[in-house]
Amino acid sequence: MTTLRVENLRAGYKGEEVLHGISFSVNSSERVVIMGPSGSGKTTLLKAIPRLVEPSAGRIIFKGVDITAIRDEKRLREIRSRIGYLPQHYGLFLHMKVIDNVTFPLRVVKKIPKKRAEEIALKYLRLFGIEDLAEKYPSQLSGGQQQRAALARTLAMNPDLLLLDEPTSALDPESRLDVLEALYDVARMGKAMIIVTHEIDFALEAADRIIYMEKGRIIAEGDPHDVLNSNPRIRSFIQKIAGNMADA
Repeated sequence: MTTLRVENLRAGYKGEEVLHGISFSVNSSERVVIMGPSGSGKTTLLKAIPRLVEPSAGRIIFKGVDITAIRDEKRLREIRSRIGYLPQHYGLFLHMKVIDNVTFPLRVVKKIPKKRAEEIALKYLRLFGIEDLAEKYPSQLSGGQQQRAALARTLAMNPDLLLLDEPTSALDPESRLDVLEALYDVARMGKAMIIVTHEIDFALEAADRIIYMEKGRIIAEGDPHDVLNSNPRIRSFIQKIAGNMADA
C-alpha cells in the first residue's frame, strides 16, 4: 500500500524555485534515504510534504488524501499529526523537562490525558535508553541524548510517516554512533520513513531505496548499492563524504 505519492512537486522560497518537478512514492513500511550535495533541495522537500513549505505546483498524496488540496487549517493540522517531522536541530523546548517535551504534543494535539501521555512517553524514552533522563532539561543532555529525546517525542505520536532531516548532523563521533543505533531501532519498527542523511552505512544496511538529488531534481533512484555506484558524480560525492567522516 502506498503511504505517500509526490507528483511533479515544485516549491521554493520568496519566488525562487528550489524543487523542480519532484516525483516519487513511498510504500507502507518502506525506508527511503535521500542523499545529495548541500543545496540540492533535500530539506525543502521534507518540509514541503507536510506543507511547512507551500508547494507552488504538483500534488502530495498522503494515505489517499491530496494534502495540496486542503484549505481547512484544522484538517491540515490533523493530517500533520500523522506525519512525524524531525528537523535537524531537534526542536526541543528548552524550558520543559524531557518527559514534558514528549507528552506536550500528545496532550495538546491528541488530547490524551496526562497520566496516559506520561506512560506513552516513558515507553519511548525507555526504547531509546534515556528513561532515566525524563526529569532532566535539554540543556543537561548531550547532543546524542537530545536527538534521542526528539526521536522519542516524534515516535510517541505514532505517525504513519516519519521525515527525519540529517539526524546525525553536528554531533560528535560518540553521539553520532549513539543516534545511529537509535535510528536502527526506528528502522526495525517497520514504519514508512524518509530520512535525509549522509550516513552511507545506514543507507546501505537499513534503506530499501535511495533517492539521490542535485539542484532540486532527482538524479537517480533505486536499490542503495545500485544508486551509489550509478555514475561518476554520485561516486565522487560518496567518496567525499566518506573522507569527511573518516576525518571527523
